[in-house]
Amino acid sequence: MVADAHLTDRPVDETLRAWFAPVLENGSRWCAPNLDTQCAFLRVDDIELPLTINAAEWGNSWVCSPFTHYVSYAQEEVVRAVGSLVGWPAALLLRALGAGLRRADFNRVVMVNNWLMSTNPWPHWDGCSLVRAVDAMCARWPDHALVFRSLNERADAAILRALAAVGARLIPSRQVWWFEMDSPAVRRSTDRKRDLALLLYPNLECVPHEHLTASDFGPLTALHHELYLQKYSRHNPAYTAAWLTHLWQNRLLQFTALREAGGPFVGVEACGVFHGTMVSPVVGYALSKPRKLGLYRRLTTVPMRAAEQAGAPLNLSAGVGQFKASRGGEPVMEFIAVIDQHLPPGRRWPWRVIEAVSRGLLAPAARRWKL
Repeated sequence: MVADAHLTDRPVDETLRAWFAPVLENGSRWCAPNLDTQCAFLRVDDIELPLTINAAEWGNSWVCSPFTHYVSYAQEEVVRAVGSLVGWPAALLLRALGAGLRRADFNRVVMVNNWLMSTNPWPHWDGCSLVRAVDAMCARWPDHALVFRSLNERADAAILRALAAVGARLIPSRQVWWFEMDSPAVRRSTDRKRDLALLLYPNLECVPHEHLTASDFGPLTALHHELYLQKYSRHNPAYTAAWLTHLWQNRLLQFTALREAGGPFVGVEACGVFHGTMVSPVVGYALSKPRKLGLYRRLTTVPMRAAEQAGAPLNLSAGVGQFKASRGGEPVMEFIAVIDQHLPPGRRWPWRVIEAVSRGLLAPAARRWKL
């Protein structure tokens, strides 16, 4: 029997209720000032998925804005990866494309399975009720494209096949790094063994979740901003101290901090298992500290060790590919699946262009330079 699809403004699932409770009460910008969105929830086949709904919001973080992902953030990534000589002409082309995308309401989307994180593991779902789910969402938001986030062939082959069968565009999104913790590549990595020894080296104190307090989350949030917003991009989610405190207090993520003996915090990491996959959505460290301290090496070891203990694979997101490859990570292309057949031609052409640019330029660049 094929299940009906239900759309609600409040989740039924216990984890979703805990995760989104303050967002639904205070608005999404309580979570991060550059996450301006509305939330809803889809329940089908005994699973429940969070949805984010947007109309424009051009300055949003890329986790809620396809425009930011494929234009604003992509411009920065191309220049950073290949240098200004090649990168600036490509960035100018993306900027010109962006003007047309704005006129075509490119950000008018419903994003499916969006936990307001960069990486959003999917439940095991064969998609047998996908048509009903799509019909329900199109009936409620008839002028929105439907964008299914964070899909990869390693973990989500069944739902990708189901989406392709209903005519979804499967668009390369980014290259993520996948770790099977019992694989020979991971077990034999000498870099990983050195990282573990460094994590245990006593020149820094490793502070576990239970020994943190709510007052610690001001400086810990600042460390996350220092890495993800200042070093990488302002288009990453600018999580607030209130949001990270909520995730810590309710044990929705497991936090670990690094601190100098008798001194301030110098690093933070938070990880958790979602639908059987470990992710690490919060990382930050003091960029002013000497490289020999190996702060990133230590912090990356934390979710690797947690995944090993949980018996779960680790999706370590995108970026720093050479580093992750040397520790046994496998490059896996992540996709978004876009359903836009219900939209007029003027709203569909942007997705055709983005698909062509992603397959012809962005995905090859990610593979070549291990982004």
